Amino acid sequence: MTIHAAIYARSSPDCLLSNEDQIERLQTVAAERGWTVTQTFTDRPATVKKDRRPGELALIDAIHSGQINKILLWSIDRIGKSLIELVGFMEVCRSSGVTVHLHEQDEIASHALFDMAALLALHLRQSRRDRILRGQAAARSLSIRFGRPPIATAKVEKAKRELSAGKGVREAARSAGISAASASRLKNAMSVAAPTA
Repeated sequence: MTIHAAIYARSSPDCLLSNEDQIERLQTVAAERGWTVTQTFTDRPATVKKDRRPGELALIDAIHSGQINKILLWSIDRIGKSLIELVGFMEVCRSSGVTVHLHEQDEIASHALFDMAALLALHLRQSRRDRILRGQAAARSLSIRFGRPPIATAKVEKAKRELSAGKGVREAARSAGISAASASRLKNAMSVAAPTA
């Protein structure tokens, strides 16, 4: 039986591979296994988040029309924006007798319940990672710093004066309005920086 395969690729900030790289690697997989790639569908990050991806919709139309019997994806998080969309996509594949090949997870029989449960868990994990990475990229583009904000210079100087005057770490911290741990780090840095006799 001739395998008519379709490749679906989607680029996003969390995926290290471009659409072109995903397609090239999946074409290699298809060639190694003797599958004929008849169609390729792609999507890029959309500015309107609520719209369904046009490449994914075209892929679903191709599945419904019976043009393909295998789909090659780089990973499960490339398809669907939510678990509901993923389940709907897998149901379309199941009802049309189409199998899904994931490069990272190998072949999945779209009717197997156990595989479906594993897919859902994987999709959820990768979707969360995708959201985190998108948020970090957006924050970096706005020059937002990660981690704790630096202590105000005035507080640091006051704590240094208190420590230099011989006050204890806790007392200096309370007086300057900083944590005891920060005051302790300042004291250690002052000891290192102080010239030895």
